[in-house]
Amino acid sequence: MDDSMSSVHSISAMDISPASSPRNAMNQFPLNHLLVNTFQQQQQSLSNILFSEPNMNDYPPINENPMSNEHDDNSKAYCLFSSILTENNGDIRSPIITDESNQLRQRIIPEPNPSIGDAVPIIKKSSQRSCYRIFLFIPIMICIIYSMSQYFNTSVILPRSTSWQNASEYLAKNLIGQEQGLEQFNDAMEKHKNLTIVLIEGPIGVGKSYLASSLEKFIPTTLISTNTLLGLSPHHWTESNRLSSYLLSYLSPSLFQFLIIDDVDLLPTDAMYCQTLTTALTSIDNNKNVFILLLQTGTISNICKENFDNIMTKYIQFNMLQRHHIRICIKNEAYIQNVQPPFDNQQIENILNSVKYTNEKGILYSTTGCKQIPSLVMLESKRTAQ
Repeated sequence: MDDSMSSVHSISAMDISPASSPRNAMNQFPLNHLLVNTFQQQQQSLSNILFSEPNMNDYPPINENPMSNEHDDNSKAYCLFSSILTENNGDIRSPIITDESNQLRQRIIPEPNPSIGDAVPIIKKSSQRSCYRIFLFIPIMICIIYSMSQYFNTSVILPRSTSWQNASEYLAKNLIGQEQGLEQFNDAMEKHKNLTIVLIEGPIGVGKSYLASSLEKFIPTTLISTNTLLGLSPHHWTESNRLSSYLLSYLSPSLFQFLIIDDVDLLPTDAMYCQTLTTALTSIDNNKNVFILLLQTGTISNICKENFDNIMTKYIQFNMLQRHHIRICIKNEAYIQNVQPPFDNQQIENILNSVKYTNEKGILYSTTGCKQIPSLVMLESKRTAQ
């Protein structure tokens, strides 16, 4: 028993001792030097491969088949070892190993599949980039919208708008006897930019108030009477900014609108009123895009006329209405009041004879225009109904 144990110890000692290593043991045999050198190179290569970390970049992929059922689509197989023995004469020999126990190992390292957790940072980064783009896009859109509003806020687009076309057609059809004045008004509308001040002068009943009420049906319109302005506190007439703020409070937030001040001939002859009003009207240009209409029935003082001349874009004169114009007014008003049965010629003549006229160069002009026609039509319809 002791002998066997001693023999085992001796063998183990020999196995692990440097003297008993295969390389030293080979030196004990007088073999061919070339064969010994080749065996040592092969043994050194085998040791390097088995006991060192392989470099995956040194070996090409093998059996890469994306349609294979044996491996996953995202995995790749690599050959980790290929030994080549080179002799001194340059011949290349590849060892053929048939023993499965001595076959060199192959390692298959599959590529990691991206998981949902790995995709979360990518999604977060993309969402952050989208937010940054949106934040950059918003101020650009604001600038574009502001530029477009400034462009559309001019007369380049206004005369072509549907609302103004409808108003123009309505006035051309229903505003009686003022073809020349309406043409001048349309011309002022075509040339309008930001602020236009037009004064329409004419006697009573010629269509000034009718023009204002017609515009109100199609376009944002603010109608203020001069009597209303004169009823304000004296501070509004001594400080033009107060009067301007008061006028602005009546205006709507529309891009374009009319501001109509009726009966400006009622302003006192004191220069303070006309100067304050003209200054207040011109200051509106900094805040709104407005077309200002001043309606004048009687004559105004020379002081007011001089102040208005400095800010006025155009003067328009509405003419007095002749007898045939009054006839058209009677027919239109009878249609509006739905008079049944319709008036015959005798009834129309009765109304025409009720209107006062003035004779200028053989032409009869109504002193009140169509102002009294609604009441006269109502009286005639009631008289015939009895």
